[in-house]
Amino acid sequence: MNSWLKHLRTSIALNNGLVVITIIATKGSTPCTNGDKIVYTSNDAVFGSIGGGNLEFKALSLAKEMLELKGNSNQLIKYPLGATLGQCCGGYVKVLFESFVTNNSSLKDKDSWVEKVSSLYQESENFILGTSIDNDKNPQLDKQKFLFTKKHFFSSSNNKKLSTFVEDYSSKLLQNTQSSTLVEFEDEAGLKTDICLEKVTSSDLLPVAVFGAGHISRALMPILINLPVKLFWIDDRQEQFDKFQGDTSQVKIICDDIVESVSELPNNVYCLVITYSHKIDFEISEQMILQNNFSYLGMIGSTIKGKKFRDRFIQKNYPEEVVNKFTCPIGEKQKFLKSPTAIAVTIAMDLINFIENKNQIEAL
Repeated sequence: MNSWLKHLRTSIALNNGLVVITIIATKGSTPCTNGDKIVYTSNDAVFGSIGGGNLEFKALSLAKEMLELKGNSNQLIKYPLGATLGQCCGGYVKVLFESFVTNNSSLKDKDSWVEKVSSLYQESENFILGTSIDNDKNPQLDKQKFLFTKKHFFSSSNNKKLSTFVEDYSSKLLQNTQSSTLVEFEDEAGLKTDICLEKVTSSDLLPVAVFGAGHISRALMPILINLPVKLFWIDDRQEQFDKFQGDTSQVKIICDDIVESVSELPNNVYCLVITYSHKIDFEISEQMILQNNFSYLGMIGSTIKGKKFRDRFIQKNYPEEVVNKFTCPIGEKQKFLKSPTAIAVTIAMDLINFIENKNQIEAL
């Protein structure tokens, strides 16, 4: 989830100009959600997405214009998707643009908001990231950063009233179910400032465990890394992990006895069993069924394999309602497209559909 930070930090280290584009509010039908981000750099490199289409095109065009200015700037833009952009979606989004075009050594400091946010992500700690946008360009109010957790509060502003206002509002926001939001601050002179408060609940990320680090799992990992999940990758063969060339900075790799590692996983975990051994597949699934603390248990294989495993579980007198939660096979079998990537895509879609359906049922 925090891969955008890696690109942000790389651009800062190289002194590349960049614009961070963040969806801060949505209403109605939209192709994006609060917190979606793009990191756009001066060499036209783009990381992330806010839904594609004309919305993303317009956002990138504005970002490019901001990089041509002499100084850093912030903008908050409202886009009605249908009326203004001609998209089929009928809602609107508010997008925060933050440009960093001048060399700002403070962003490289270990105490910068970038480093603080990186640490909070690593520790799975919930936080509020605030950004002030003052149309009157008051230097005490404009382009200030705030970071709030249950234990700490960081403010780049010297305005105590502003900092206190943000701290108080962030405390309330972190405790309720409201997502990212906009609030308005007014100083003694009556000048008003928009405060964008981005709520990040890292501890609520869904835990997903992938058993096996073979060619299919390695093809699956780049897809899962970009989902709002906390990843556990488990195998007893270090050389298989070494073959993966992608970013694993946000993945907890467990290179140990595969079956024994089941007990280390958090409750309500979503499991994908893709190992090199039917015996290990069965032992993992059996242990998961014994613990019965999983939200999803899917295994690669065939219909026959799934039936045999379920029959063995029933013969061992495991509760039928728990055995029925076991899914095998996962991933739709294709007639022509049988590459690891094609298989990985169908496995990911099974997981995504299951999570989406579960969330929709719970929301009723």
